Amino acid sequence: MAFSPCQLAYYGKLGVFRWVKDGVEFDPSKDPELSVSRDSGTFSLTAKDGPIHQYQGRYNCYASNDLGTAVSNEARIVTENTPTLQKEKKVSKKVEEGESVVLPCNPPNSTVAPVIHWMDKKLRHIQQNDRVIQGRDGNLYFSHVTEADSRDDYTCNTQFPSARIIVLKEPIKLTVVPSNSVVRNRRPQMMRPTGSHSSYLVLSGQNLELECIVQGLPSPKIQWIRKDGVLSESRTSKDSYDRVLRFKNISESDSGEYQCTATNLQGMITHTYSITVEAAPYWIKKPKSQLYAPGDTVKLDCKADGIPSPDVTWSINGNLLTGNYPKRSLKHGVLTLKNVELSDTAVYQCKAVNKHGSILINAYVYVIELPPQILTEDGLMYSVAEGQTTEMACETFGSPQPNTWGALVANPRMSQLPDGSLQISNASLNDSGQYTCTVSNSKITITAELDVLNKTVIVKPPLALRIQRGKPATLTCEYQVDSRQYTPQVQWRKNGQKLTESSDSDKYMIDESTLIIPEVKEEDEGIYTCEVITTLDMAEASGSITIVGSILPPVLFVNPHSPDRPDSPTQIQMTEPKDRSVTLSWTPGDHHNSPVLEYLIEFEETEYERKEWEELSRVPGTNQRATLSLKPFLSYRFRVIAINDIGKSDPSMYTDVFSTPAAPPDSNPEGVRSDSIDPGNLVITWKEMDRHSFNGPGFRYKVMWRKVLGSGPSWHTKFMTSPPFTVTDVGNFSAFDIKVQAVNEMGEGPEPKSTIGYSGEDCEFVMFDIFTALVSPFPDIFLKMRDLNPVIHFFPVPGPPSSLLLDSPSETEMTLHWTPPTQPNGVLKGYTLKYQQGALTNSLIDSHQDLKLDPHSRYRFYLRGYTAKGEGLPIIREGATTLDGEVMEISQGFVTESWFIGLISALVLLLLVLLILCFIKRSKGGKYSVKEKEEGQIDSEVRPMNNEAFGEYSDNEEKQTASQPSLCEDSKLCTDDTLDDYANSMQTEVIMDESLASQSSGVRDVPDPGTQESSPLNPATAISHNGLPNSVAFLD
Repeated sequence: MAFSPCQLAYYGKLGVFRWVKDGVEFDPSKDPELSVSRDSGTFSLTAKDGPIHQYQGRYNCYASNDLGTAVSNEARIVTENTPTLQKEKKVSKKVEEGESVVLPCNPPNSTVAPVIHWMDKKLRHIQQNDRVIQGRDGNLYFSHVTEADSRDDYTCNTQFPSARIIVLKEPIKLTVVPSNSVVRNRRPQMMRPTGSHSSYLVLSGQNLELECIVQGLPSPKIQWIRKDGVLSESRTSKDSYDRVLRFKNISESDSGEYQCTATNLQGMITHTYSITVEAAPYWIKKPKSQLYAPGDTVKLDCKADGIPSPDVTWSINGNLLTGNYPKRSLKHGVLTLKNVELSDTAVYQCKAVNKHGSILINAYVYVIELPPQILTEDGLMYSVAEGQTTEMACETFGSPQPNTWGALVANPRMSQLPDGSLQISNASLNDSGQYTCTVSNSKITITAELDVLNKTVIVKPPLALRIQRGKPATLTCEYQVDSRQYTPQVQWRKNGQKLTESSDSDKYMIDESTLIIPEVKEEDEGIYTCEVITTLDMAEASGSITIVGSILPPVLFVNPHSPDRPDSPTQIQMTEPKDRSVTLSWTPGDHHNSPVLEYLIEFEETEYERKEWEELSRVPGTNQRATLSLKPFLSYRFRVIAINDIGKSDPSMYTDVFSTPAAPPDSNPEGVRSDSIDPGNLVITWKEMDRHSFNGPGFRYKVMWRKVLGSGPSWHTKFMTSPPFTVTDVGNFSAFDIKVQAVNEMGEGPEPKSTIGYSGEDCEFVMFDIFTALVSPFPDIFLKMRDLNPVIHFFPVPGPPSSLLLDSPSETEMTLHWTPPTQPNGVLKGYTLKYQQGALTNSLIDSHQDLKLDPHSRYRFYLRGYTAKGEGLPIIREGATTLDGEVMEISQGFVTESWFIGLISALVLLLLVLLILCFIKRSKGGKYSVKEKEEGQIDSEVRPMNNEAFGEYSDNEEKQTASQPSLCEDSKLCTDDTLDDYANSMQTEVIMDESLASQSSGVRDVPDPGTQESSPLNPATAISHNGLPNSVAFLD
């Protein structure tokens, strides 16, 4: 058999080979047991029998000729004896039903892992399941035994395929004794590996298997997770009934912590695996062999990596380089040779070494002088798809290396390769055209044609389908290709494996770019990739099929709890308890091929009479724990519900009761305000707090109030259990600071912010109990109907400002000074100032306002305060500037005096009463049909009449209604006595406060007396001259 091949490429004469074993020269030609090849340095063992341990070691082959010496990578020969069967005692085990047991195999030691099979005496395999499993150590593990496990021929067969040897172990007898009582369930316990933590060191590229073999009754379920990230399903697989987690071609990204959780009805156990992935040296950048001309500078770049980082060294012809020389330098793995000569021709070795191994590469430096030549054919055609990389050949020969593509290499997408080819990356349509390759300093040229085609694109990729079992699935893949290309090939793959349409199977139907699965089954789940392949490029896109349910025959009973919903989470545990939080963890149930989207955490208060489950938190479906924020002085029970696309799982089992300690309130009630209505009362109300915010026993509200002005810093307090709270005898419409604080036996809540509230207003009103009523001319009176009893409500507005003084700083300026109203009747928001030439609104509360005036004009000023209710009564002043800057106030006469206005108001009111009595008396005549009037006014609303309508009466109207029957002929409602009683029963009660009476002092714009007709029966015109009522409303 050949022990070590040594065949190297070489320049010049045939090479000379030599071997070094473990650092010492080794000549295989001197060993009679070895045979050496003539054309290479390969040697082999000729003897078929005899010891071979002397050949174990590490070997390097050196091949030399007149151009230098090349060195091979290290080869290792390991020898061992043929595995043999050792004498063993027969093993017999006796255990009680329900207990766990391990049957040992103890295979022979070997550097090569054997293949192990457990069989019976008839060479039939022992059936394995989640209760009986074979470990990587070859032992047979029973999670718990049953009477059926009793037998006397459990045999471990160890096979060494490379040596073609099978070692048969002695049979083991297992006797299971029936239990005298009911078999007790047992919580899970680790069998392999033992303990709670184990560590593994593995090299990148190797395979790794993590075992989780447990005992317990019933057989535990196994779940694997990655504690420091997401467990990759593409990089890992599970085997042996989930007892083994397998990594294939492991990489550095797989380093981390993994956890196995074993669960049954009695409890759970976990084991943590720490994986450290290291790597033997591997190349990042290799030095290239090349021809050089004398005087050139040679740069050999050699970079390697590994875990731990390897040490990089250089050798020349197998001899280690040390130090720097004027023509040679070594820095960061780059060997630089300056101004090379013919004598610098050699083989240079770069070697990287760490504790896991070494790698070596040879780079040939050949210094020679040769005339330039172009070896590539002229006039070649090249085609490339847009976005791809292409190379147009221009192979040259010569030393120094000819420069061929000239200025083209200035384009960042174009570069000249060491062999002279022009490489164009990310080709665009504009790159199409003719290219010329020229050898510098000569007339040697060739041309090449480049045609850039549109790239192939997939315009409609396959979708991610969620399909029920038994239903058809259709995946489409629409594409576009350049018209100059041939029809592409469409290849479908499932999880990377090619799919083909078979004539003897209807599993897949492929129609050009469409893949059809007529009846989806469990094994059809996966990632489906569509590849559109042309001669120049390829486009691909992926979709998926996920099975979320099944179609059951209609005759079958359908479980109302759909099997496609997730199973309930299990093993709900509370950890890390704190005063206001606790951490809840759980083990997910089976998601039935519809991944869990989120977990819903609910709580129930155990001490609340009305017990019901409420939502507390939601966490993503990838989480298996959550830290819950809790409120003080509550007793909680928790449960978890899993949610996927199909629906919710059944709730998990609830936890034990978790109680939080009492604490002072964290917040105060919201919506603190005054709802005062009755005069002299202050009603403080607020929004009641939820009982979850009480935080402790003895919860109450601390109500605090004080007057805004005049009461000092002290607060009045009162404790209440619910709103509202009324303070009596505090005065009308007084402003108060009010606030409400939450308190309990543990203390007070945070300091509340105060707000302004007002006590009730003393609102005067006038009641009219007559059939007709006046519409007040005052804007602050609102007429409301209630059962034919109109009620006039008075909403107080500010009284007139207390004073208004005029001052003139110059002949074009006038300064107005005023003081606030004595009766603001609310919170003043500002003032409105009007004068005869326009209006100026002042939103400030300052006491003066400058105006630019005409020195030759007179001005009348109206100043009003306003609140949220509206504008108040005005104070009126007239004045004019003089040449000396003084103000000439103009007297308004007795017309604006309050006593005169009050007298006129009383006279007008008396006149109105007389007019109403006259109207009622006249209606007793009955010379016209009341019925016609009633029909004309039926269903009408109370509306004001114009000036011409009130008191209008004529003979024409009498004549028109004389022939109509009277409504009163058969009715007692219209008798003289009734009308007399009605007229006599009229009561007019006028209660007006000083501010209301003062409204009559307002001066209003009056129309030209000549524009209206004056009549005793049309008082509107006459009354309007005095700013009093000018309309009457009929009320039904």
